[in-house]
Amino acid sequence: MSSLRPDTRAAILEAARAVFEEAGYFGGALEAVAKQAGVSRQAIYLHFTSKAALLTALHLHIYETDVVPALERHPIWTAPTALDALDASIAVDAEVASKVWKIHEALLVARRHHREVDETLRPREEERYQEAVRLGRWLKKEGELPPKMRISTFADILWGLTSLGTFKNLVIERGWLTDRWTRWVRDTIRTQLTDARRVRDA
Repeated sequence: MSSLRPDTRAAILEAARAVFEEAGYFGGALEAVAKQAGVSRQAIYLHFTSKAALLTALHLHIYETDVVPALERHPIWTAPTALDALDASIAVDAEVASKVWKIHEALLVARRHHREVDETLRPREEERYQEAVRLGRWLKKEGELPPKMRISTFADILWGLTSLGTFKNLVIERGWLTDRWTRWVRDTIRTQLTDARRVRDA
């Protein structure tokens, strides 16, 4: 059993996040993490057996510290309508993307070199896609999907528009404000759904 106190473990994870965000996967050394956290390198190994293990734990830590609070602030599955749920989902993605895009880049590099990092990312990616499918089913049930649009097509559109890659290209590279990105995603998807309203209201 690790002798690390919970606050020490959290300090190491936050230090690792800062180091890997700044230096990337290859530039982030455990010595730098230890210095940032105010512990010895040996203290890190008391709980994390390797750099990959540290990154795996960091991914789970970020889910708890960034994703869960965003979900609580923007409830999706208790929304009154499917369109309200869609808006909440986009709001969650915007909030999370603005906080995690830098560390996500380091994790993407790490997953190509360590199977355990890839194995911790894949379930969350699959879960996120299935949430898009679930939203598509709700929209279809309420008559908001165009008649010829498949649920899987809607899920693919939402997945692509709200991906961290799209967020980085527009917000980080092109200088969009996060609010502008959020409105763009919402309006683009709404445009895809207008055919449903025309048919329904005809």
